[in-house]
Amino acid sequence: MNNSFSGLSSEAIFQHMQSLQQRKAVLKNKADLSLATAIVLMEIASSDSQVDRFEKSVIHHGLKNLFEISDETAAGLVARARAHLSNMGSSSSFASLLKDTLDPTTKRAMGSVMDSLIRCNGVVDGMEIYLRRRFRDLLGLPDEALAPLSNEE
Repeated sequence: MNNSFSGLSSEAIFQHMQSLQQRKAVLKNKADLSLATAIVLMEIASSDSQVDRFEKSVIHHGLKNLFEISDETAAGLVARARAHLSNMGSSSSFASLLKDTLDPTTKRAMGSVMDSLIRCNGVVDGMEIYLRRRFRDLLGLPDEALAPLSNEE
Protein backbone atom coordinates (compact mmCIF):
# COMPACT_ATOMS: atom_id res chain seq x y z
CA MET A 1 0.00 0.00 0.00
CA ASN A 2 1.47 3.36 -1.06
CA ASN A 3 0.65 5.92 1.60
CA SER A 4 1.74 9.54 1.05
CA PHE A 5 1.84 9.97 4.83
CA SER A 6 4.20 7.06 5.49
CA GLY A 7 7.27 8.19 7.34
CA LEU A 8 5.55 11.29 8.73
CA SER A 9 4.95 11.75 12.40
CA SER A 10 1.40 12.01 13.66
CA GLU A 11 2.14 15.66 14.48
CA ALA A 12 3.16 16.37 10.86
CA ILE A 13 0.01 14.64 9.58
CA PHE A 14 -2.11 16.67 12.02
CA GLN A 15 -0.46 19.93 10.89
CA HIS A 16 -1.06 19.00 7.26
CA MET A 17 -4.73 18.31 7.96
CA GLN A 18 -5.08 21.62 9.81
CA SER A 19 -3.49 23.43 6.88
CA LEU A 20 -5.98 21.85 4.48
CA GLN A 21 -8.89 22.85 6.73
CA GLN A 22 -7.62 26.44 6.93
CA ARG A 23 -7.28 26.69 3.14
CA LYS A 24 -10.78 25.28 2.74
CA ALA A 25 -12.12 27.86 5.23
CA VAL A 26 -10.39 30.69 3.36
CA LEU A 27 -11.91 29.55 0.05
CA LYS A 28 -15.36 29.20 1.62
CA ASN A 29 -14.99 32.61 3.24
CA LYS A 30 -14.01 34.13 -0.13
CA ALA A 31 -17.03 32.49 -1.77
CA ASP A 32 -19.34 33.78 0.97
CA LEU A 33 -17.89 37.28 0.73
CA SER A 34 -18.10 37.41 -3.05
CA LEU A 35 -21.74 36.25 -2.97
CA ALA A 36 -22.57 38.78 -0.25
CA THR A 37 -20.98 41.51 -2.35
CA ALA A 38 -22.91 40.43 -5.44
CA ILE A 39 -26.18 40.52 -3.49
CA VAL A 40 -25.53 44.03 -2.18
CA LEU A 41 -24.54 45.31 -5.63
CA MET A 42 -27.52 43.64 -7.31
CA GLU A 43 -29.89 45.22 -4.80
CA ILE A 44 -28.56 48.65 -5.71
CA ALA A 45 -28.75 47.89 -9.44
CA SER A 46 -32.28 46.52 -9.24
CA SER A 47 -33.63 49.41 -7.15
CA ASP A 48 -35.45 50.68 -10.26
CA SER A 49 -36.76 47.15 -11.03
CA GLN A 50 -34.44 46.85 -14.02
CA VAL A 51 -30.77 45.91 -14.29
CA ASP A 52 -29.33 47.23 -17.54
CA ARG A 53 -26.22 46.01 -19.36
CA PHE A 54 -24.09 48.84 -17.95
CA GLU A 55 -25.01 47.87 -14.39
CA LYS A 56 -24.40 44.17 -15.09
CA SER A 57 -20.99 45.05 -16.50
CA VAL A 58 -20.01 47.15 -13.47
CA ILE A 59 -21.09 44.38 -11.07
CA HIS A 60 -19.33 41.69 -13.09
CA HIS A 61 -16.03 43.62 -13.35
CA GLY A 62 -16.29 44.81 -9.76
CA LEU A 63 -16.58 41.24 -8.48
CA LYS A 64 -13.69 40.11 -10.67
CA ASN A 65 -11.44 42.90 -9.39
CA LEU A 66 -12.44 42.71 -5.73
CA PHE A 67 -12.07 38.93 -5.44
CA GLU A 68 -9.73 38.02 -8.31
CA ILE A 69 -12.21 35.56 -9.81
CA SER A 70 -12.92 34.35 -13.33
CA ASP A 71 -15.61 35.61 -15.71
CA GLU A 72 -17.55 32.39 -15.17
CA THR A 73 -17.44 32.71 -11.38
CA ALA A 74 -18.51 36.37 -11.53
CA ALA A 75 -21.41 35.50 -13.87
CA GLY A 76 -22.49 32.71 -11.53
CA LEU A 77 -22.41 35.06 -8.55
CA VAL A 78 -24.55 37.61 -10.38
CA ALA A 79 -27.09 34.89 -11.23
CA ARG A 80 -27.17 33.63 -7.63
CA ALA A 81 -27.55 37.18 -6.29
CA ARG A 82 -30.41 37.87 -8.70
CA ALA A 83 -32.15 34.63 -7.64
CA HIS A 84 -31.71 35.49 -3.95
CA LEU A 85 -33.24 38.93 -4.40
CA SER A 86 -36.07 37.69 -6.63
CA ASN A 87 -37.05 35.33 -3.80
CA MET A 88 -37.48 38.38 -1.56
CA GLY A 89 -34.21 37.68 0.22
CA SER A 90 -32.72 40.34 2.44
CA SER A 91 -29.32 41.87 1.87
CA SER A 92 -28.75 43.32 5.35
CA SER A 93 -27.22 40.18 6.83
CA PHE A 94 -24.90 39.96 3.83
CA ALA A 95 -23.81 43.58 4.29
CA SER A 96 -23.15 42.84 7.97
CA LEU A 97 -20.99 39.87 6.97
CA LEU A 98 -18.99 42.20 4.73
CA LYS A 99 -18.63 44.76 7.52
CA ASP A 100 -17.34 42.13 9.94
CA THR A 101 -14.98 40.44 7.48
CA LEU A 102 -13.64 42.77 4.80
CA ASP A 103 -10.51 44.80 5.48
CA PRO A 104 -10.77 48.62 5.25
CA THR A 105 -9.10 48.77 1.83
CA THR A 106 -11.54 46.28 0.32
CA LYS A 107 -14.49 48.11 1.92
CA ARG A 108 -13.36 51.35 0.27
CA ALA A 109 -12.93 49.52 -3.04
CA MET A 110 -16.47 48.18 -2.68
CA GLY A 111 -17.68 51.71 -2.00
CA SER A 112 -16.07 52.78 -5.28
CA VAL A 113 -17.79 49.92 -7.13
CA MET A 114 -21.13 51.00 -5.62
CA ASP A 115 -20.52 54.57 -6.82
CA SER A 116 -19.59 53.37 -10.31
CA LEU A 117 -22.69 51.21 -10.36
CA ILE A 118 -24.94 54.11 -9.39
CA ARG A 119 -23.41 56.44 -11.96
CA CYS A 120 -22.88 53.99 -14.86
CA ASN A 121 -26.12 54.54 -16.76
CA GLY A 122 -26.15 58.32 -16.37
CA VAL A 123 -29.19 58.39 -14.09
CA VAL A 124 -28.93 58.69 -10.31
CA ASP A 125 -32.22 58.29 -8.49
CA GLY A 126 -33.29 58.73 -4.90
CA MET A 127 -33.54 55.00 -4.15
CA GLU A 128 -29.96 54.44 -5.33
CA ILE A 129 -28.78 57.27 -3.08
CA TYR A 130 -30.72 55.79 -0.16
CA LEU A 131 -29.25 52.31 -0.75
CA ARG A 132 -25.76 53.76 -1.16
CA ARG A 133 -26.06 55.55 2.19
CA ARG A 134 -27.54 52.45 3.85
CA PHE A 135 -24.84 50.08 2.61
CA ARG A 136 -22.02 52.54 3.31
CA ASP A 137 -23.34 52.76 6.86
CA LEU A 138 -23.67 48.96 7.17
CA LEU A 139 -20.08 48.60 5.89
CA GLY A 140 -18.80 51.21 8.32
CA LEU A 141 -17.81 53.62 5.55
CA PRO A 142 -18.22 57.38 6.02
CA ASP A 143 -21.15 59.02 4.23
CA GLU A 144 -19.26 60.95 1.56
CA ALA A 145 -20.98 62.84 -1.22
CA LEU A 146 -21.35 61.00 -4.50
CA ALA A 147 -19.27 62.71 -7.16
CA PRO A 148 -21.52 64.47 -9.69
CA LEU A 149 -22.11 63.03 -13.13
CA SER A 150 -19.96 64.69 -15.78
CA ASN A 151 -23.03 66.51 -17.19
CA GLU A 152 -23.80 67.96 -13.72
CA GLU A 153 -20.45 69.70 -13.25
